Amino acid sequence: MIQLPTWVQQMQTEAQSVMPSLKLPKADRTIIKNWAFEAIEVQTPSTYNNEIPSAVAHLVSTEDQNVVILCDGKIVYQNLGIAFDGVIIANLEEALTKHEAIFKPYFMNVASVDTNRLTALHMAHLNSGLFIHVPKNKVVKEALNVIYLQENGSLFNHTLIVAEPNSEFKYIENYCNTVSGNINVISETVVKENAQVDYAAMDRLTSETLVYNLRKARVEANGRLLVSLGALNDGNTVSENLVSLVGQGAHAEVKTVAIAEGLQKQNITVNIEHLAPFTEGHIVNHGISKDDAQLTFNGIGKVHKGMNGSNAQQESRAMILSETARADANPILLIDEYDVKAGHAAGVGKIDEEQLYYLMSRGLTRRAAEVLIIYGFLMPFIDEIRNESIKAEFEKVIARKINA
Repeated sequence: MIQLPTWVQQMQTEAQSVMPSLKLPKADRTIIKNWAFEAIEVQTPSTYNNEIPSAVAHLVSTEDQNVVILCDGKIVYQNLGIAFDGVIIANLEEALTKHEAIFKPYFMNVASVDTNRLTALHMAHLNSGLFIHVPKNKVVKEALNVIYLQENGSLFNHTLIVAEPNSEFKYIENYCNTVSGNINVISETVVKENAQVDYAAMDRLTSETLVYNLRKARVEANGRLLVSLGALNDGNTVSENLVSLVGQGAHAEVKTVAIAEGLQKQNITVNIEHLAPFTEGHIVNHGISKDDAQLTFNGIGKVHKGMNGSNAQQESRAMILSETARADANPILLIDEYDVKAGHAAGVGKIDEEQLYYLMSRGLTRRAAEVLIIYGFLMPFIDEIRNESIKAEFEKVIARKINA
């Protein structure tokens, strides 16, 4: 078990005490009050020793550099190249001991403990984490590929990324599991002045897994945050992706692709808040809902009064593949300033019959034509993925879900 310092234990005690009075996160058009978020199973630390677990061997090999694998709260494999010299990459225990002076000021600072009942639950049962600190002026051109694997118990993982001024960093995360059990994960990202972080994530957790995922970022003056999210879980999921643009000239782009199938419910919120002038935020959501599934996109752009010159744009589109599937795209613009640009587009519908007819007239079966149209719908997102191995895996997961 991780030995937590006194100040963290105090935060856990406070989290336990405020939890009953806090509300669940707001998940518009999805009823989550009866979801068993608080059904927690005790986690047993992994026994792997600098080896790649077989469950994720299809994602990485020993020939791949810049890989970190955490299994049930422990770093079980790490292979870093010289590009990461000077970058701190530490598990939760190391962050709280060797790097406490750097870690403590940022931990649960971007995402506060009392945000909602599930963030308090996260703090109260914290059992895994990774701290990444990119020093000032450090430019890392290669991507860090991090895999979080759950093989037993409930996972309460916390990722903290701090990119100091003028730094550049590329981060790819994968959440996978082989068993049922709740997953409650929080990611905090701090992008300081003139820094840039490329953040890519792919979640593919089993149908027996209930997921709460909060990714929250703060971007300072002239910082850039580029986020690509693949919401490919098989189980019920609440995903909140929140960005605060706190410095003049800050820029954020969040692109999400999601596929809901079976009886699954996925509720995905992307919220970019403009808290400084001349900031720019772009939201793009594309999704598929099939079988009896429910997919909900909540896109929110908030421009506060006085934040002139800001630009808030969003687009959410969903495709329904069955009569019993449901999809919702909820665009929200909250604009308290006149001198801004803002716009949104939203659409939910079935596959275009005219497109199907055209493709079938060229010799394709109806099913082949449907698959081709779906790929065309999702391809703009897939093309944005810069890591070829992750891109290939992404395409494979999408193919499995579409053809299931």
